Parts: sequence; C-alpha cells; structure tokens
Amino acid sequence: MNIRLPALFKTPLFSAPVCIALAASLLLAACASPGTPATPAASDPIHRHALVRPASPAPQWEGLRERISTATAPLPGIKVGAADAQGVRIEIPVADGFSSGSTAIRPSLASALEAIAPALTDDNGVAIKVIGHTDSQGSEMVNLRLSIERAEAVVSYLSERGIALERLSADGQGEADPLTSNATEEGRARNRRVELLLRAMP
Repeated sequence: MNIRLPALFKTPLFSAPVCIALAASLLLAACASPGTPATPAASDPIHRHALVRPASPAPQWEGLRERISTATAPLPGIKVGAADAQGVRIEIPVADGFSSGSTAIRPSLASALEAIAPALTDDNGVAIKVIGHTDSQGSEMVNLRLSIERAEAVVSYLSERGIALERLSADGQGEADPLTSNATEEGRARNRRVELLLRAMP
C-alpha cells in the first residue's frame, strides 16, 4: 500500500520516525467518525435509563407506625417507637424467640415477624436494619457473633416473606447495649431482643 505524504514531510525538518508518527495520527483522525460521543451511555436514552435508579417514594412514617402497632397489638412485649424524621424503631423481645445459643427462629418470634412483614412488604421506600442483642451470659465474642447470626436469620425470614433483600441489612451488638442490668433473670430476658430500625432508603 503506497501512502503519499504531504510535501512538508519531505523537508529535512522531519526525520523518518516523526513522519511515520504524524502520518499514523492523520490516518486515525481521518478514519474516526466525526461527532461520535466519548460516552455512548450519556446520549443513549436506553443506557441512560439503565444507569439511573428511580427514586423511592418518601416513607409516610406515622401511617406505617400505626399499621405496625395495630398488627402487633395482640402480641406481648413488642414496642413500636414514635415516628420521627429519622423513621421508626421496633423492639421485639426474643427471650423465647430463639433457643439458647441457637439462631433457629421459634414460634413467638415468628408470630411477631409474620405480623410486621405485611406492613413492610410493599413500602419500597423503607430500609430495614435488623440488630440483634444478647444478655451478658457467656463469652462476649460468642455473644457478639450470636447476635449477628440471629439478625441475619431474621433478615432471611423477612426476605422469604417478600421483602426485597436490597432493603434489608443485619448487625449485632452482642451484650454491648443492654436495656437494663443483667444481674437478674428478668433483666437478662429483657436485654435479649431484636430491633428493627426503619429508615428511608438511601
């Protein structure tokens, strides 16, 4: 293939390597399609739509709190906190919700989650953080791990009831955040709990 170079390239000012480099640049520039955008997704409505997640509806905290309070009213011990700008906190006692040292959900906790889940299933603007708590019996590290695993078991249970996993997260505090003294069995039972923090989706 013979490429005719402009006369300028034949002058002594240009060495052979420089001429080759300049010729390659001109060839590439000529082959490039004029006006091609650097980022196709920026001008392609299909790609642009795929990159932007629709905004979640703003939660109506007071209405949600009322629905949960009504659903859990027949169940003992469940506390639904006041609705505020941050959301709602739900406290579920699990003194009988798990067997000792286990993450298997027992009927009392299952009943509470079955009552709460329907109020949350279709409210896609609400994120649910599940936090597990234990009493101070046993090793602190074992209690921390157990509280996290119990929170994860609750997340799995709620997911199986139709709540999207992207709305759920799990954490555990172990024995670090007691509601009362662990010196008595009554106090230890109260400290064994699961909390659901309902917040707006990010």
